[in-house]
Amino acid sequence: MRWAVYLAIAAKALSAHKLRSLLTVLSITLGAFAIVLMTSLAEGGLLTLSRGIEELGGARLILVAPKEPERAERKKTMYVTGFTRKDRDRLARGIPHVVEHSMYAMLGSRDVTTDEGKEDRSDLIAADSGFLGAFRMRVGRGRAFSDDEDRRRARVCVAGPKLAARLWRGDPIGRWVTVGSLRCRVIGVLAESDRLGVNFGFSWDDLVVTPIDTAADVEPTVTTSALLVIKTDDARNNDPVKRILNALLVERHHGVDDFTLLDFSSIMQKFDAMFATMKAIVGLIAGIALLIGGVGVMNMMLVSVSERVREIGIRKALGAAPRDISAQFLCEAALLSGFGGLLGVLGGAAVAELASAVIRRFTPGWVGAVSVSAVIAALVVSSGVGVVFGWLPARRAGRLDPVAAMRR
Repeated sequence: MRWAVYLAIAAKALSAHKLRSLLTVLSITLGAFAIVLMTSLAEGGLLTLSRGIEELGGARLILVAPKEPERAERKKTMYVTGFTRKDRDRLARGIPHVVEHSMYAMLGSRDVTTDEGKEDRSDLIAADSGFLGAFRMRVGRGRAFSDDEDRRRARVCVAGPKLAARLWRGDPIGRWVTVGSLRCRVIGVLAESDRLGVNFGFSWDDLVVTPIDTAADVEPTVTTSALLVIKTDDARNNDPVKRILNALLVERHHGVDDFTLLDFSSIMQKFDAMFATMKAIVGLIAGIALLIGGVGVMNMMLVSVSERVREIGIRKALGAAPRDISAQFLCEAALLSGFGGLLGVLGGAAVAELASAVIRRFTPGWVGAVSVSAVIAALVVSSGVGVVFGWLPARRAGRLDPVAAMRR
């Protein structure tokens, strides 16, 4: 009941100086607004990247890549270096917890020439028939090549949507194109992808994908540069799968460590930790605005105490205890900062949603978010700022001598 009286008196005192109270509230509002908006946008970026990676398998991915050996290098003559179709089948099939696998080689940017003589450049990917499915790349027109076409080295390929739009005005299906030293017939065009910030070394929309055995006939580096992608049924099973893969590779390569295993579960953990740190830094920077607002609250409350010295003296003469006077001024400070924090949180959440809608128009894959942790933190910190920065003026008001105060 007593605190309700304090709040009523505080509201009446603040309404007596509307402009000054409004400016003080605005300083807190801007701080809370910045915390919610900046943290929400940072969280939206994190969710967008995470969604793109999770679509590919996320923490369940294991990448087997070639590297320069550090031991037993002379034994490389005892086997075919790099990865072949037999290697893929031996490593991926029969291993428990493996649900998907694919082999591909990134051959870099190559000159592209159409059957009409139009020229361009694009990334060339040599891959098996499971590549598009493993990387969740949808075919918008036409079809993907089959495993049978790969085995019999069919001269076919699938083009990215951006490349197809640049090279052909009409339907590109059935047209012939020369990519580097490979001539192939376009049998499919990929649908547009919206994986913002997710990069596996090639463009998702500007590329040509051709069967790996077909490309190996004209590109001798396919075998030595090929990578294997293994997808497990659960990230917790990555370790046993890696141990089996490592044992099979060591046996096949006669002890030569010319390969490396990249576990995306550990990469994702580091990724999440990095972005959590970035969100904290963003929130901390934005929180400085709240501290500045707190200084404004203290300044206003000190001015208010100096203006109401006579009022304080009269209240003390009528029996008000020092703690009652202090509590009243502390309520005023908390009311200012709490109301400012609430306005800032609402404004920040609204603008974050609006910004996400605008970004989504240009980047359809953007995942909008309002950071709940930022909302809670902004409300708690803004209220705390009022209490902390209002304590000194409240204490000064409570310690005023009633006789001396009434004389002023």
